[in-house]
Amino acid sequence: MELGQKIRQRREQLGLSQADLAQLMHIAQGRISEWESGARTQMSLHNLRSMARALGVTADYLIGTWEDGETPLPATAALPAVAPPGTSPAGPRRRGRPRKAAALARAST
Repeated sequence: MELGQKIRQRREQLGLSQADLAQLMHIAQGRISEWESGARTQMSLHNLRSMARALGVTADYLIGTWEDGETPLPATAALPAVAPPGTSPAGPRRRGRPRKAAALARAST
């Protein structure tokens, strides 16, 4: 299902007119008409978020990140095994002056 079809279907489910949806999004009604008809197929990220909020759906649903019936990959399979920023395999990176105990241990060796 295309973006425009999803917008129209959800808008009608909610009982909203194009003018009502445009008012919720603070844009011109003609823009809603263009998206629904397919005359305009792209929208800004700001408008995508606004549209998703107004329709009560996710942006992923609107843009078709996952098609109907398609199961997304498990979270562990999709993410690369990378250490979080500011950490190393030895642990978090320390900042500032060394602690007294650490300084004494180094001095005694």
